[in-house]
Amino acid sequence: MNNPKAKEQILKVISDIEKGAEAEAVATKIMEIRKIALAEEDPLLVKTFRIIADKIKEDESLDFDIEIEVPKEEVVEGEEEEEEEYEAPDNHLTYLLSLMADSDNKYNRDEIKLYRTAIWDDIY
Repeated sequence: MNNPKAKEQILKVISDIEKGAEAEAVATKIMEIRKIALAEEDPLLVKTFRIIADKIKEDESLDFDIEIEVPKEEVVEGEEEEEEEYEAPDNHLTYLLSLMADSDNKYNRDEIKLYRTAIWDDIY
C-alpha cells in the first residue's frame, strides 16, 4: 500500500493480534483499512481485506490455519530441479497482513493472491 496511514494501521492490527485482541475488533479494523485500499483502487487488497474479515467473522477466531498451494516452478531442460520446501508461518493472519502492508512488492502480491484464493476456497 502506498498510504502510510494504512501501513501504520496494518502494523497496529498485527500488534493487536499478537497481544490477543478480540476477533470482532480485528475484523472491524480490517474493514476500516479496506476503505483506504478502496480509495487507492487496489482490487487485490480490497477483496483480500474483505475475505479476511469474512473469515474472522465466520470462524469467530483469529486462527488462520490455511493450506497454501505453492505453484511448482517449471524446470528448464538440462537444469537440476531445486526442491524448495514451503515453510508455513507461525501465524498466517499476521504474515498475510505484513505482506499486505508491503503490497507494492511483486512477490508479496503473488503471495497475497495465493492467500486470497485459499481463504476464498475455505469459506465459500
